[in-house]
Amino acid sequence: MIEGIITLVHPGETKEADQKNDIFAEIESTGRDEFVAAGQKGFKATKKFTIWANEYDDQPEVEFNGKRLSIYRTYGPRNDDKIELYAAERIGNNGRN
Repeated sequence: MIEGIITLVHPGETKEADQKNDIFAEIESTGRDEFVAAGQKGFKATKKFTIWANEYDDQPEVEFNGKRLSIYRTYGPRNDDKIELYAAERIGNNGRN
């Protein structure tokens, strides 16, 4: 696990109209089981971000390391008031990078 800054995104009509919020996160790769489950939904699972639950406002996308990823699943809030965001690239779609 590493720690760093991610950007939660509410997409707007244009990239300039996107609402972005930079936050601190614990960053992990997804496991094999998560990779398979995401693949069944048309996603290529890449990362799990753990953040404070009160910082998440149902944003559908996250930017990390210059890539825009879709948040396809969440878990929580957990007992420690954090939420897990599972992010992935859409298979066959490069997104709005």
